Amino acid sequence: MKKIILTLLLLSTPGLMYAQHNDHGDHKEMASSEEADAVKKVLKAYKNALEALDVSDTEKLFTENSAIFENGSHEGTYKQYLDHHIGPELAHFEEFSFSDYMVNVQIEGDVAVAFETYNYKIVTGGEESRTIERQAVATSVLKKTDDGWKIMQNHGSSRPIKN
Repeated sequence: MKKIILTLLLLSTPGLMYAQHNDHGDHKEMASSEEADAVKKVLKAYKNALEALDVSDTEKLFTENSAIFENGSHEGTYKQYLDHHIGPELAHFEEFSFSDYMVNVQIEGDVAVAFETYNYKIVTGGEESRTIERQAVATSVLKKTDDGWKIMQNHGSSRPIKN
C-alpha cells in the first residue's frame, strides 16, 4: 500500500509543478519584475564566472553563512566550497560552458527562489583530457540585503544528458 501511495505522489508531482507555471494573475512578482531581473543578474554573474573559469570575485554573490549542496552532498558554505571544491577544480578545466539555460524566479518579500535548468559541458586539460556533458537543475534561495540580492542556499544536481 505504501508503494502505491508513493507512486501516486510521484506521478502527481509533474502536474503540481505544471500548475505552478500557469498564469494565476495574482503572482505579480514573478519573472518580469525588476526584482526578479536583479535576482537573475546575480545568477548570471555566477554562471559567467564559471564559464570564464574565474570565480575569484564570486564570494560577494553569496551570504556569509550560505549553504551549498551538490549531487547529494553538503559542501558547506560558499567560502568552503570555493576553497576546497570548485576553486581547485576549475584549475583543471579548459572549458566550462552552459547551454539550454532557463530560469524561473518567484519572490516573496525579501526572499527569492530560483529554479534553473541547463546543460553543461566541461573539458578537462592535461594528458588525460576528457569531455563531460551533463543535464542539470539547480534551486537557489536568495535574500535581499542592503547590498542587493545574495545567494543563501544553492542545491544543484546533474545526470548524463538523455538523448
